[in-house]
Amino acid sequence: SGTVVFVNHGEERDYRALEVIGVSVRGCLVLARKGETLGRGAIVKIAETKGALGVLIYDESDGGGLGGIERGTVMRGIGDPVSPGWPGVVGGEKLRLEDDRVSRRFPKIPSLPLSLHNAEIILASLDGSRAPGEWRTGRVRSSQRVGPGRVVVNMTLQGEMKMKKIHNVVATIRGSEEPDRFVILGNHRDAWTYGAVDPNSGTSALLDIGRRFSLLLESGWRPQWVEEHVLNLGASAVAYLNVDCAVQGSGFFAGATPQLDSVLVDALKLVQDPDDVTLTVEETFKSQNNNIERLSRVDSDFSGFLHHAGIPSIDMYYGADYPVYHTAFDSYDWMIRNADPLFHRHVAMAGIWGLLGIILADEPVLPFDYISYAEQLQAHRDAVSKLLEGKVSVDPLSVAIQEFSLVAKEVADEAKKLKEQAYSKYDVAVAAKRRELNDRMMLAERGFLDSEGIKGKEWFKHLVYGPAAEPESKLGFFPGIADAIATNSSDGSIKHEIWRVTRAIQRASKALKGGFT
Repeated sequence: SGTVVFVNHGEERDYRALEVIGVSVRGCLVLARKGETLGRGAIVKIAETKGALGVLIYDESDGGGLGGIERGTVMRGIGDPVSPGWPGVVGGEKLRLEDDRVSRRFPKIPSLPLSLHNAEIILASLDGSRAPGEWRTGRVRSSQRVGPGRVVVNMTLQGEMKMKKIHNVVATIRGSEEPDRFVILGNHRDAWTYGAVDPNSGTSALLDIGRRFSLLLESGWRPQWVEEHVLNLGASAVAYLNVDCAVQGSGFFAGATPQLDSVLVDALKLVQDPDDVTLTVEETFKSQNNNIERLSRVDSDFSGFLHHAGIPSIDMYYGADYPVYHTAFDSYDWMIRNADPLFHRHVAMAGIWGLLGIILADEPVLPFDYISYAEQLQAHRDAVSKLLEGKVSVDPLSVAIQEFSLVAKEVADEAKKLKEQAYSKYDVAVAAKRRELNDRMMLAERGFLDSEGIKGKEWFKHLVYGPAAEPESKLGFFPGIADAIATNSSDGSIKHEIWRVTRAIQRASKALKGGFT
């Protein structure tokens, strides 16, 4: 119970702006509107450090004007908190709930989501100073006060602390060759509400892929890759293909690690566009000037595979976003009225997803393009150099990327030659060379991992793509470098992070050469 202070998006800079006008949130409830930068957990964590009693979070999209309340987690980090860094299996090691490594994952103050309607009732009750000018966007009026006001808000939170068992449903198709390799297609099947979009649009597409694969099996097809029991992702996984929300609107969107760009585009060329039967998905994707994004965000299931295990990954979805995200209006009714009335986009996604799985499982030489990766690394280096304005040298990065580029070209030539030989008469020696090359291309992504991880988010090991610990970081890559720049660290600290990334790129080069240990 307490008075309320409006904190805009709940970022550190918002609290600094309040401090300038003499407003403290200590001993108050804070009201925050969801923004582009911070997740719910980060909003609550910052409010806790400022001495707030509790947090109310609302979204101005209001569930598409339907009055939806967006649910979600405020736990810090990802994965089972009682088995951090190891499998949370029956009979395995588990920490006690009272253990500091568990308790620090959870906020010490309560928080609740709020509808826009109720948030505006509270906003209208606030007294005190006017909101800073930069806050007066969206539905925040120029006359808005930040509080605290005379009105006291009573916040009642009901929660349970209990252990729940979850089940992963895994189906495998044994391959005809190299049975210690596997391509993984994944979708989470738990929903915050009804989940017609998230995740059931993806679940239904995955189930349909299973149906299609069963028909292929009946016709005699077998993939070349797979493993019956997934024991060691780092040594055996070829790629992870993720779809959380198959359809949430119009337009195809995708993110990938750069070596998978070309195989993704090849798959798009083979699927009819669901909204224009005269075009392929690749043609509409290109006409919309959509780019394949990079996978540094952590709000999806590819994160564990890429950021922790270093497995090449793709994430795909139809529709940039959708207004009923995590609300009770994410229903079958909303889907057929708004996102995909005839389910044509679902069919297209199943086609793209399934074809990617088949291509990666059937190609004798993995269709990985590390020249594309080298070009992307060079673009990232250029962006860092521009941001640093010459204050710190990026020469170590330049040299490492140049070496990586040379190795990538050598591997491309080798792959082309071995692929041509694969379609001639079977030769044991050639097959052994193909396997060795495939191993090298698989392991290259693992080279970007660092055992120390990202400072402040040590579970995340990938030094090229991963989440920056600082919300104000300006790069979507090289998270350690981005954090060092954002926190105005010393030149020595920035230089150290540059060298860490340099060594990661050197490890990836060694993997491609065949000297990775």
